Amino acid sequence: MEHELDAYRKQCADICAAVPKNPTNLKLVFDLETTGLNPAEDEILEAAIVTTDGDILFESRFKPACVTEWPKAQNVNGISPEMVADAPGIIDKIGEMAALLQNAETVIAYNGKQFDIPFLERYGIRLRPDAVIDDPMLYGAVVYGELRGEGEDVNYKWKKLAVLADYLGYKGANWHSAAADCIATAYVWRQLQESDMIEKYNENLAKLNEVSEETDTSF
Repeated sequence: MEHELDAYRKQCADICAAVPKNPTNLKLVFDLETTGLNPAEDEILEAAIVTTDGDILFESRFKPACVTEWPKAQNVNGISPEMVADAPGIIDKIGEMAALLQNAETVIAYNGKQFDIPFLERYGIRLRPDAVIDDPMLYGAVVYGELRGEGEDVNYKWKKLAVLADYLGYKGANWHSAAADCIATAYVWRQLQESDMIEKYNENLAKLNEVSEETDTSF
């Protein structure tokens, strides 16, 4: 299965590499649902790309090329093998995704650097060298302000998207649909650009530095 998946992804990568380079000033939010957490072995089941205003530009489910069942992931994202049995393969849609993401000025994804982008790269999507990769989970944790750890390891705890979105006043639902998560992420991103949120971020960052200094026992 591993070699079959690698060959399939190579075909996807060839499609992505052929996508014309037409840089845009778009700021795009994207989200993936997958068969698991391992980019080397798991596959993408669903993808969505939206604007920062929440307008959907791309949304599709995919039938995996090799993975036939994913019970643990299904418990989280609610996508069963039967629900994607007649869906296109990602190879049929990867060009559309690449045309948007590979040309975007800014790419926004919740926990994207750790999770979503490594999956995209396995399929050959390569962001612009000058693209900004924005992860609101990271600075959203500072705004939320829940400290964890001690001494040099003290930091703000990352929050699930639903928790941070609720904290910032989001009223949406249908979590773990890629499009719904994109729209919620776009909302979170917009809220974090507001002046009061920037002020809170700076205040909590200063507090973190104070706590770190207070607990520093080095001589």
